[in-house]
Amino acid sequence: MRRYRKTIRHPETLRGRSRGGASSQFDYILDLHGQTSDEATAMLNSVLSSYGNSCILIVHGKGEGILRRRIRAFAASDPRIKKVEFGEDALVPGGDGVTVAYTK
Repeated sequence: MRRYRKTIRHPETLRGRSRGGASSQFDYILDLHGQTSDEATAMLNSVLSSYGNSCILIVHGKGEGILRRRIRAFAASDPRIKKVEFGEDALVPGGDGVTVAYTK
């Protein structure tokens, strides 16, 4: 289990924290663990349609990076997203297993 020590295995636990935790800086947390890349992009598309002008934490996991690359490419090309930060650069829990998207 050493491999998963820096990833968010249960992002729903972030929602319960009250004092300035990671959930206070995100409007929505989207967990894509176990999804195919087509299902994940469809879920992200529906979330982007529902949440305008917000900050979305996308948890895709580390794995082999297939889902991470697909989600980040989709987010970078979507006109509804004004800024994309990678988890390792944004200093959020999960490192390169998460992506942060800021919508217009």
